[in-house]
Amino acid sequence: MVPYDFTWIFALGIVTSICDAYGIGANDVSNSFASSISSGSLSMMQACIIASFTEFLGAFLLGAETTETIKGGILSAELFVPQPELMMLAMLCALVGSASW
Repeated sequence: MVPYDFTWIFALGIVTSICDAYGIGANDVSNSFASSISSGSLSMMQACIIASFTEFLGAFLLGAETTETIKGGILSAELFVPQPELMMLAMLCALVGSASW
């Protein structure tokens, strides 16, 4: 593997993960706050402020557990030691699948 040969996978993975996080966050917020906003208990601005804090804190405080599950519970990284670029491609495919779902 030549260095910088697979930088495009990394760059595309970053863009895809940002889109995926945006979609997941939007779905979480809509599920959590739809009834509060429609009933008039919260205004849209109040819901946005509360959601920005709770979404960030949830990802920051609980994100490591999710990472551990993906890192060791789903896929064995030792299988990809001879070809790490194949694991990069597999992770990119998983991100594209998640973002498009």
